[in-house]
Amino acid sequence: MSSPNRSHAASRRVYFQLQTTANRLRGVADELFQDAAGITTAQAAALSIIVRDPGCSQRTVAGLLRQRESAITTMAARLVAAGFVERKPSPTDARAWELWPTPAGTNAMARLETARAELNALIETAVGPQKVQVFADALTRLTSALDARDASR
Repeated sequence: MSSPNRSHAASRRVYFQLQTTANRLRGVADELFQDAAGITTAQAAALSIIVRDPGCSQRTVAGLLRQRESAITTMAARLVAAGFVERKPSPTDARAWELWPTPAGTNAMARLETARAELNALIETAVGPQKVQVFADALTRLTSALDARDASR
């Protein structure tokens, strides 16, 4: 029986479901991305930004991924070691590094397309093709609410 003060989200255990699903989805994605290109989903997210914005700063990547810059420094080092990214000193800021995709990095992103398609198909099958946009919009609103909460603190 549900309490009148209990929210619909609480009664459906939405937070727990989101957490469990996100962890499971990340595991499947990591497996698919490792098989396709030898990188994790986190590395693929960073590489995607670098491929879209060649010469971007580590700070830019950190901001877009909502990560600490130190985490991106480590991730960039792994992408450099894998031959997917080149790190060059910024011509305008002696303390900053620019991140440039290599041909191997661009190729790795192309190899991930099949893995991404498989993940999106799983989501679409579970959510329903007509509800995918509604679902994506709800996730965007949730992210915005979390951002607003952080900004007000």
